[in-house]
Parts: sequence; structure tokens; C-alpha cells
Amino acid sequence: MKIDARNIMSLLQGPIKFRVYLIYGENSGLVRERASQLVKKVAGRLDDPFQICVLNKESHERLREEATALSLMGGQRAIWVREAVDSLNKPLELFCNLYSTDIIDPSSFDSIIIIEAGSLSPKSPLRILAEKHPLIASIPCYAETGRSLEETVRFLLGKKRIGSDAFRYLVAILGADRALIRNEIEKLLLYVGQDSEITLIHVQQAIGDAGEYSVDDVVYAVMSGQTAIADKALNKALKEGVNMIALTRSLLQHTDRLLQARFLLEEGTPAKLAISKLSPPVFFKRTDSFLKALDSWNSQSLSLLLRYVQKLEYLCKQTATPAEVLCQHFMLTVSGHVQGKKISLDERKLFSNL
Repeated sequence: MKIDARNIMSLLQGPIKFRVYLIYGENSGLVRERASQLVKKVAGRLDDPFQICVLNKESHERLREEATALSLMGGQRAIWVREAVDSLNKPLELFCNLYSTDIIDPSSFDSIIIIEAGSLSPKSPLRILAEKHPLIASIPCYAETGRSLEETVRFLLGKKRIGSDAFRYLVAILGADRALIRNEIEKLLLYVGQDSEITLIHVQQAIGDAGEYSVDDVVYAVMSGQTAIADKALNKALKEGVNMIALTRSLLQHTDRLLQARFLLEEGTPAKLAISKLSPPVFFKRTDSFLKALDSWNSQSLSLLLRYVQKLEYLCKQTATPAEVLCQHFMLTVSGHVQGKKISLDERKLFSNL
């Protein structure tokens, strides 16, 4: 059964209602967090070898055997399947179908299966089974951006107050993976200590380095024409599993901020004063790169680039060409234009690999 995003939180906080939970998506930190939450709900803790059976990729073939075994200690067992692949759909379907036959008494099954998987396309056999079968909950975990990211940050901050500028800046520099977000928030709270409110200075000093995530390395290098650095940062981002949609939106946001500053510059505002008016402010370690990009673009070319980046995001979602291939070609082409001082962007070259 496909679980609507609005109902995921209540499902996780409520009693166990399904025999199988498939938790999947590019947000690996959120996948692991939700899986751990369910395992703990079933077994009471995360380190009980009698009530928890962990099946990694090498031991997936034991799924049916473990799922049908009785608990030696009584109560429910959690079968925690990691690194799930589509080939699991057949044994999983056989297991679930046991509950609709008279061959085996369904009450003898005291195991709850919690499955972790990476990104699964809409055509994935495992995802299709999970979304259609009434005994399986299908829970997607997408990259956290926009309002979703803001809600996560506020949830993790708890009752700690935070200034509006500090909050906007924090959201702007955080990544899109739940594990990384949680780590940075915990580091921030530890740094703030007993102070009554989190300020912009707190955020910059405690987790300013989060502004150096590979995503920001990419967009700053691209827009300032540092092609070699952009290429290296892109490869790093790909190795880290950075979501390409999140990367594209980061480029869109960065381009929009450059455009805001460029409008001020063309009205006669000095460059440093123009970027000081941006909210959230440019991270101080990125100022030189931002100024270089500001000097390399005019408002007309930035406005045009905004349209092209929006098209890039659409194509990443809709075409058969891998998003990684589209993004890498697009961004290195843009960087090459800046490096060669050829700001007149050619749309055909930007999307020539389609």
C-alpha cells in the first residue's frame, strides 16, 4: 500500500499495522532513521540478537526462512533487510500470500519485515508489489528541500529558539540527507549550549563548514568559471550520492541570488554592499567566489540561465538520459562559458547530450 507523505509520520508513530514495511529513496539517512524507528517499535531496542535478524545483501536468500521462524523469546521479531534489490519481490510476495491461504496458520507468523532500499523507479518490481499489496506499507524517502527541510530543521531544533536570519541561513547551507542534517543540528545545539536563542553567528561558527558541502563547491565553481574545480567537485558529489535534483535546485537558488545582487550592482550599488543585502548572507569563505561570479555575469544572461536551469530540473525528472549525465554536461558547459568569457549561452550546447 502506497503511504501518502502526509500520513507517514502518524503511521510511524502509531502501532504496527503492516506485516512488511518497504522504506526506500535517495535520502539514505532518512531511510535508515525510519527503519530503525520501526525495528525499535517491534523489538523494543536495536541491539537484541534474539528479536532482531539483520539480512544484508549477502544473506537475502534467508528472508523466507527467517520471516517464518518463531521467536525463541516470545513476542514479535523484526526482520531487518538492508540493501534491498528488485529480486526480493518474489520471496516477499510468497511470504505475504501465506496470509491469504489456509496452508499455514497466519497467527504463527510473528515476524515483521522492515526493508531498506535505495532509489526505486516507478517500474521497480519491488516498489510495484509494495504499493499494491495490502500487507505492505510503501514509504518513500526523498531528498529534503524547501518546506520539508524547514520542517525537519524545526523538529530537530525542538524548543530551542532561533532567529529568522539564522534559520534561513541554516536551511540554505544544510544538505538534503537526514543523517547529515541531524549531525549538523546536534553539533549546533552542542555549540549553543545554554544560550537562549540561536543566532546567525552561532550557525556560522558552529557549522559554517556545512557551507562547504560538495553541492556548494559545485555551484560556486560553476558560476565563477573555475571549470577544473567544478569538475572535481562534481565527481566528488557523484561519489557521495548527492541527489541531482537537489544540486540543480542549489544552482537555481545561487543563480537567483547572483541576479538579485547584479540588479543592485547595475543600479550603482557597490559589489560588496550589494551582496551584504542578500538574505541569508553569503558565507564569508565564499565571498571572493561570489564576487568573481558577480563580475562575470550580467542580469540578462543570469535571467536566461534561470530558465535553462529550470528546464534542466524538468529534464532530469522526465527524460531517459540519466540525471547525472545531464547535470555534469550542463554545469561544465556553463562553467566553460564563464571561463572563456562567452556569456552568451547556447541552449543547444547546454542540452546537446539528450
